[in-house]
Amino acid sequence: MADGTGLSKFKKEFKNRFFDVGIAEQNAITMCAGLAKAGMKPFVSIYSSFYQRCYDQVISDICLQNLPVIMCVDRAGIVGQDGETHQGIFDLSFFNPIPNLTVASPKDFIELEQMLDFANTYNKPIVIRYPRGGESSSVKFDKHEEIIQNQVEIIQKEENAPVTIIALGKMVARAIEVSNLLKEKDINTNIINARFLNYDLNNDFIELVKNSKLVVTIEDGIITGGLGSNTQSLLIKNNLQKIPLKIFGYPQTFIQHGTVEQLEKHFKLDKNSIAQEIIACYKD
Repeated sequence: MADGTGLSKFKKEFKNRFFDVGIAEQNAITMCAGLAKAGMKPFVSIYSSFYQRCYDQVISDICLQNLPVIMCVDRAGIVGQDGETHQGIFDLSFFNPIPNLTVASPKDFIELEQMLDFANTYNKPIVIRYPRGGESSSVKFDKHEEIIQNQVEIIQKEENAPVTIIALGKMVARAIEVSNLLKEKDINTNIINARFLNYDLNNDFIELVKNSKLVVTIEDGIITGGLGSNTQSLLIKNNLQKIPLKIFGYPQTFIQHGTVEQLEKHFKLDKNSIAQEIIACYKD
């Protein structure tokens, strides 16, 4: 999968540091566990839907031993025309409950590089998930704070904002697009880049949330067991459960073939559908 994972150039330049195990994901993960046990820092790149094949090895060979393996999850989220078998919508939910495992997802290419650097010094199992394709063409981020384990990044903070949007990965850009539409309706928003699936509620975050009339989460995965579920648990844990929570993600189903744009619109995860739903919830 050297071409598919974008490692062809690395393979050519670093022949002694690149291993192609073929389509044998279980072997790849166990091999990485062995390398880590020997003191190396292995990076492994596998498609999201193919991590399903090596789930046992991720748990038993890497996380049970708390080994510093960096698991890059390519094709995370909707992949569009790669087809039904390749839709990477389950990884957030199946990685979420594994002990010792940190799950991160960057908002853009710069943050992906930051997360890879962070992972290289982390010395524990970590997943970094990213989508197929490029960045959002309509949103460019001018701020990239240092990556700190399980710490969020506050992207936008507006005075007396009634809505706080928490997004993960590529959906941070979607949150910006939604915020711009809400502003046209005189609804201010706070935007939080979760960065980590199991993020922490720091004091700044709690201050934003407790003054909100609606909390929204947006994720590129199924709504069962992902960012929205974790956010709900955190709100309850911090006695903030009275604040309404709206979770945006894909239903617990198999997503069929189609372009990313078609599928997002069908499942109402495009910017217009999300904005309309937030307006309806806010008015209620």
